[in-house]
Amino acid sequence: MAEYGKTARDVAPAVVVVGRQFTVPYAVNLTLTSTGGLFSPNDLYKVKDANSDVVFKVKGFFFSSRCLLLNAAGNPLLTMKPKAFSWHETWRVFRGDSTNSKDLLFSVRKHKIFQWKDNFDVVLATNTDQAARCDFKIISRSKKCTICIGQTDEIIAQMHRKTAFFARDKLEITVNPNEDFAFIVSLIVILEEMEANRHQSSAEGSSLHSPLPTAAPRRAISRATAGRALSILPPRRAMVSFATAADAGQVSAYPSLPLFW
Repeated sequence: MAEYGKTARDVAPAVVVVGRQFTVPYAVNLTLTSTGGLFSPNDLYKVKDANSDVVFKVKGFFFSSRCLLLNAAGNPLLTMKPKAFSWHETWRVFRGDSTNSKDLLFSVRKHKIFQWKDNFDVVLATNTDQAARCDFKIISRSKKCTICIGQTDEIIAQMHRKTAFFARDKLEITVNPNEDFAFIVSLIVILEEMEANRHQSSAEGSSLHSPLPTAAPRRAISRATAGRALSILPPRRAMVSFATAADAGQVSAYPSLPLFW
């Protein structure tokens, strides 16, 4: 138990998940923006520091939901991959570009299968007790995200979304001193990818005809512009036929034409 007048981090040192080089004795301010588009679907996000220097990049892959967190030099730090057929919408994170179980660092999952608010548990690979409590928790709202230690209210990082018309959203991330900011960035990226997958699933469900082949990956169809997934091509696509001629009992010689709006 933390001593009176001290936070949990004053008593227990911060947990280093990715690397000691990503911990500093002062607060770190980062900005995450999406960078992908129709002609560069594999470039997902870019993270800059307070001096506008690129600190991290996130790269995706065609026909795969796997994505890589890279350092500024382009070297892989983490591989983030959703777990197939998971009721808890689980993502697993591995060291480097590996997906081997021996390189597993941590997993992110919904706190409950059915929940009104987006709360997630982060469990480190060293925590082998399935019934044990989470090592970190994420409280996510539409424009705000808070990351805390375990089941406590001790905040180690926060994210605020800044929206703007005709521009991509900026996710402003503040990481407390001595916390692993590469680990924090990976959590924010996973939340963004979860939201992007939800938007894509919703768009596919409401669309009568997919604008691209159904075998194409999500990133080839849509990309997170403004920090969220927005369809590159509008999902409301219909096939318009000449109903007037059909109603009159005539057979139209013209094929159905696609209409976009």
